Amino acid sequence: MKKIILIITVLFTVNIIAQDSKKNSTKDTIEVKKNKGLPLKAERKININTDEGTWMSLDISPDGKTIVFDMLGDLYLLPIEGGNAKRITEGLAFDSNPKFSPDGEDLLFVSDRTGGPNVWII
Repeated sequence: MKKIILIITVLFTVNIIAQDSKKNSTKDTIEVKKNKGLPLKAERKININTDEGTWMSLDISPDGKTIVFDMLGDLYLLPIEGGNAKRITEGLAFDSNPKFSPDGEDLLFVSDRTGGPNVWII
């Protein structure tokens, strides 16, 4: 029993010494930058034009006239006949999984605009 305790003690001591020597190594130095503050703000804007997408969530309005879908973290409305999509959300938040309410008056979706995923209503 004493031998087992001695072996465990030696192993832990070697591990602690190895970790401590890494602290003083100049190769592992990490530069910590000051937080610029929250909420985060976009530093630049990039326009993306596309006519197709994958892994998109969509829903059709109860009256059958409009499609709502998510693409690249924003929500869009599109007439069921086709045409140009109208963006209805934008910004740094990732908005997804849009669904029309049963009466078609509201639009529910998931967004991380407050830091975690929550359900929002437009």
